[in-house]
Amino acid sequence: MSLKAQAVSGVKWSGASMGVIVTLQFVTLAILARLLSPSDFGLMGMVMVVIGFAQAFSDMGLSNAIIYRQDVEENHLSSFFWVNVLTGVIIFVCILLARGLVTIYFKEPSLSNYLIFAAFIFLITPVGQIFNTLLRKELKFKTLSKIEIGGMVAYSLSAIGLAMANFGVLSLIMGQLVRSLLTVCILFFVFRGKWMPRFYLNIKEIRSYFSFGAFQMGEKAVNYLRSNIDYIIIGRFLGPAALGFYTLAYQLITFPMSKINPTITRVAFPAFSKIQDDDSRMRRGYCKVINYISMISFPMLAGMLVVAPEFIGLVYGLKWEPSVIVVQILCLAGMFWSIGDPVGSVLLAKGRVDIGFYWNVFSMIVTTIAIIIGVNWGIVGVAGAILLLRVPFFFVVPFILNRLIDLKFSKYIKALQLPFVCSIFMVAGIILLKQILYNINTLPIFITSIVGGAIIYITSYYVQDRTAFSELRSMLKGG
Repeated sequence: MSLKAQAVSGVKWSGASMGVIVTLQFVTLAILARLLSPSDFGLMGMVMVVIGFAQAFSDMGLSNAIIYRQDVEENHLSSFFWVNVLTGVIIFVCILLARGLVTIYFKEPSLSNYLIFAAFIFLITPVGQIFNTLLRKELKFKTLSKIEIGGMVAYSLSAIGLAMANFGVLSLIMGQLVRSLLTVCILFFVFRGKWMPRFYLNIKEIRSYFSFGAFQMGEKAVNYLRSNIDYIIIGRFLGPAALGFYTLAYQLITFPMSKINPTITRVAFPAFSKIQDDDSRMRRGYCKVINYISMISFPMLAGMLVVAPEFIGLVYGLKWEPSVIVVQILCLAGMFWSIGDPVGSVLLAKGRVDIGFYWNVFSMIVTTIAIIIGVNWGIVGVAGAILLLRVPFFFVVPFILNRLIDLKFSKYIKALQLPFVCSIFMVAGIILLKQILYNINTLPIFITSIVGGAIIYITSYYVQDRTAFSELRSMLKGG
């Protein structure tokens, strides 16, 4: 199968997986939001700050090093497996030792016990890491998609069931453990007749991978801190209830983005790695990537911006009303964030993970200062600070791309122009519809806004660019 066919198939299956998983996540979050309190979500947010940061170190940055290198030996894979397992054990112990400090920082004694349960993720997930990496390297996204959907179903059923049994925060943590365990079991089943790690570990043989992996690991750790510094500061200064309202808003916005972007970029990195010396092809490929991402993410975020009051009230309940304004602000920030992420695929394919690391260090410092200032105005101030930073950060990405693959700023903007313009048309249309229907019930207004907005966006886009729809239809058919 050609590289193009593999990439198309990868996007197709990853897209199908994304659609199913995002739907499940929305439904699960809506049910859990009615079963649990804002404080429960806030406490889980505190737990996940610790777990997420630890996950940045879970594979020593070696996964992407394996994908980048085209000459990985079988003995190396066994060594990687045991490095991942040993690293997971070390992280498990570190979390147990650090939970006292975390409890003191957040001023929440109950966090200590929750972190014990959550730490077990690092005794499970690393066992399947190498298998996941091999599937990504070979663009086997059909298999990966099925595994991810199975894991999400397991999380939804277990978390909702435990929440109904009044397990509170533990229902969210145990749901993650069930998901991780099932995923690892399926990965072992898939690889049972293909490849299994041997009892072989030689650090000297894989030493050359660590220079790539070290920057990648450092970048992931710093990027995670930058992305979650809002959780860290809100949890410390505003408490679990405020963090709960912010967490729901943040998850609502990032759920689609965390699936749409990886759907395309996780296919883009291994595909770009195979053409890493052909800048012309990479320029065309990158413009396609951000065009597809913005084509989907811009209308979703713009639509949520104008229907947030109705959506929050209908889906999550009136107790979550403080989240509405935060959702609206983060929708604007999300547009800038969604199109910034794919640059990482180019940095990885070019072997320039050092650039991503240094940029994320700078970004983390600036973001921390801005959020510390913004927290004085509550969660709305924090969301506003994130939005204000996203505007200047937007111009950094095309600068980096120009230096790496000679991508002109005009080409970059052109790839985003049509999705942005059509999203503006859609927002104007939804606002007009809401003005016309202002005196009827919330549900009809919400449904009419969603349907009307979708029709306006699709029609305006189709009129101006039918080619994009033909390409997407071709991808969905597998060719």
